Amino acid sequence: MSALKKRYKNHRGISLIEVIISTSLFVVILLSMTDIFRLILNSQREAIATQNVQENLKYFFEVISKEIRMAKRAAGGCAHLPANRRFATSTNAYGDVLYLKNYHDQCVAYYLSDDNGVIRFKVERGFDSAFISPAQINIDDLHFIVHEDDDAQAYVSINLSARSLGREADVSEMRVQTTIASRYYRSD
Repeated sequence: MSALKKRYKNHRGISLIEVIISTSLFVVILLSMTDIFRLILNSQREAIATQNVQENLKYFFEVISKEIRMAKRAAGGCAHLPANRRFATSTNAYGDVLYLKNYHDQCVAYYLSDDNGVIRFKVERGFDSAFISPAQINIDDLHFIVHEDDDAQAYVSINLSARSLGREADVSEMRVQTTIASRYYRSD
């Protein structure tokens, strides 16, 4: 019997404090890993929302930049465009409006318009009009700055603020400014 007592006496058990400390360390490590995973998912959602806004704004800039580069001088026929000018601006309830005469001799207007509570880009060519931004993007602000002198190449600066719509975690806001020069630099 004494050999059996000796054997059990040498093998001590784990104390309650050791169990609590090891469990606490395990929980802290597990919670840290879970929080890191959550942060990665949120960052990925924000990146996707930002990418969507950028892609949709890129389409708008491609469309408008082609027409600005190819705009003709007005020789009458466009109500909002003064004679012998390529560009004109005015304002509506949502921001600035840009008027020009495109290379197909159509009177064109770019502006913001409300579409069921979402402010979107709209283009009007002659009697046809259409939205050129999706309903998932809200354009908060739009400004056109036109510089057109007889002795210099005309250009239009566009300044806008846009944000994606959706859940608060997926919202992305951005402010973009670009300047587009007319292809024509002479007074023709």
